[in-house]
Amino acid sequence: MKYVSIFRNYGQQAGASLSHAHSQIIAMPIVPAMIQEELNASKEFYEEQGKCVFCDIIDQETRGPRLIHNGADFAVFAPYASINPMEFWVMPKKHAASILSLDDKEVAALAKTLKASLKALKDLVNDPPYNYAFHLAVNKSAKDYYHWHLEIYPKLSIWAGFEISTGTYINTVKPETAAESLRNTIKL
Repeated sequence: MKYVSIFRNYGQQAGASLSHAHSQIIAMPIVPAMIQEELNASKEFYEEQGKCVFCDIIDQETRGPRLIHNGADFAVFAPYASINPMEFWVMPKKHAASILSLDDKEVAALAKTLKASLKALKDLVNDPPYNYAFHLAVNKSAKDYYHWHLEIYPKLSIWAGFEISTGTYINTVKPETAAESLRNTIKL
């Protein structure tokens, strides 16, 4: 096992094959390309800057216009140059490469944060289909430079020829606009 994928498909358009709410965990013999790119980039940043790029992102986003919620344990924000309309990320403020380091208080805080964030999305855009995925490091050598996080991808647009053929995505909702709308809707 090289990676553990933890994800959820909510709604038929997001690929949900079962009608009841559920998430899935799949052990993989490879590290997915997207995660490997994050690992490589965060390691390079750490070697050049001496700090975790994700910790740096949290510091910037908690002071910027894309912030949705700034809790004691978790920050919720719309990422810069997001791919999907209304996309948001949940990041722990405590640096850790994997969710396995969470204590009971942090697990409860994550559950509360995720529930409130998904409810805000549901209330704001009429219960859209979405996917979410935990990004984490299984390899303990990444503990200094990688920071686990959760990415939520609402399915509010269709990727067509341009997006599929170029890997370049057109997001019709600015992250700052998405954050403001979600920030005004979330109740925590």
